[in-house]
Amino acid sequence: MVTTAPRRSAAPMPGLRHRGLSDPGEREAPPATPARKDLPAWPLGLLFIAFPVWWLLGLGAFAAPIAASVMALHLMLRGGTRVPPRFGLWVMFLVWMIAAGTQIDTFGRGVGFLFQFMNYGSATVVFVYAYNCSLKRLPIRRALGMVVVFWVWVVIGGFLGVLLPKVGLTTPFERILPDAIKSNDYVQALVHPQFAEIQQPWGAPKPYNRPRAPFPYTNSWGGHFALLFPFVVLYITQARMFTRLVLVGLMAASLIPAFATLNRGMFLAILAGVLYTAIRFLRRGHVRWPAMVIALVVIGGIAALLSGVGAGINSRTEYSSTNNDRLGLYTETFVRTLDSPVLGYGAPRPSENFVVSVGTQGEFWHLMFSYGFPGLVFFCAWIWWLALRTRGVRPDSLLWLHAVQVMASLMLFYYGLDQTELVLVFVAAALILRGSAGGKAGGVDDRGVAAG
Repeated sequence: MVTTAPRRSAAPMPGLRHRGLSDPGEREAPPATPARKDLPAWPLGLLFIAFPVWWLLGLGAFAAPIAASVMALHLMLRGGTRVPPRFGLWVMFLVWMIAAGTQIDTFGRGVGFLFQFMNYGSATVVFVYAYNCSLKRLPIRRALGMVVVFWVWVVIGGFLGVLLPKVGLTTPFERILPDAIKSNDYVQALVHPQFAEIQQPWGAPKPYNRPRAPFPYTNSWGGHFALLFPFVVLYITQARMFTRLVLVGLMAASLIPAFATLNRGMFLAILAGVLYTAIRFLRRGHVRWPAMVIALVVIGGIAALLSGVGAGINSRTEYSSTNNDRLGLYTETFVRTLDSPVLGYGAPRPSENFVVSVGTQGEFWHLMFSYGFPGLVFFCAWIWWLALRTRGVRPDSLLWLHAVQVMASLMLFYYGLDQTELVLVFVAAALILRGSAGGKAGGVDDRGVAAG
């Protein structure tokens, strides 16, 4: 049985220890009752820590669904599942998406629709699972550690794209797929890993080798890297000195593949997240950590200028006309959605004026075109509710997790939030909201037991 957590006042959360992150309500939370066993934490590791295994098998795009299947089984066997208030907004989105699926008109678009629904469904299960995990079995520091390991894999994949841009892998899963399915360009990108996207727009003096491993596209690499940044910063602030130095060094090294992506949206999201978090910290009377993080961002910006990243981005923009293309594509998306405003088209369709399809190049536009204006409203209402609900989080260090919601609210206008990107957004929110029975940002773990 799924229950919505009751609303009630949240007790103050304890502060942070000098070493190690103290979770919301760590000292106040009562022991688990026999009627509801603690959920294990290892299924999250199956997603984040084991991600390279899935990628090498050709199942990287299915890592979240695989892990979510295990989580769903544990939730069903355990019973007493609870969800935060307003969760119905997200359920309504999923229902509306199913209705929009009636507009699918080809087999290829049907495959894409099913994959998208699988991604959204997987993110839903991961969110509910993390929200129901006890603080004892899944303390915040342990959850952060798993996500940071995932970030390490992302950085390693970025270096593969820098050092071996032309390399691709034929995976076991690709070998067993029927030709009718793997011949689809989208499916091919998912099951045949390439280390980099090699692009040379007409007139460009040389090709751009843009890292994308372990994801299908460079923009996916940039979106993950941006959303992972707050997790890594929070973990660094709580790590022991040796681990802290290692992670800071790796973060500095990660600038090499990050710069190589020439990804403006990634830089914009990180800058917005850092500035927002710094302002929130300063308003709460903190100076040291915001100053240090901003200093690191400034150093990174100087390094980008000295390494020619700015010139590379300007050159890529000049030859690819990406700004004009996106603006025109967004305009076409809105105009064509007016012809099917309620259910949309179920999936992106070829553009009448551009190479890329309508309903791509941003989650906002994908939702509008594929699932109509109601689907767009339900999705955005849930994402923005998460951002509003987590804004008052305590202790103050967890503002970095709240920043993930804020960054996602910006990124959805130009990036897709599918696959593990949406999972990261949901995990950050769940780690905050599970602190109180009312799903508020702060407070002790719930003392009530939902009926099984």
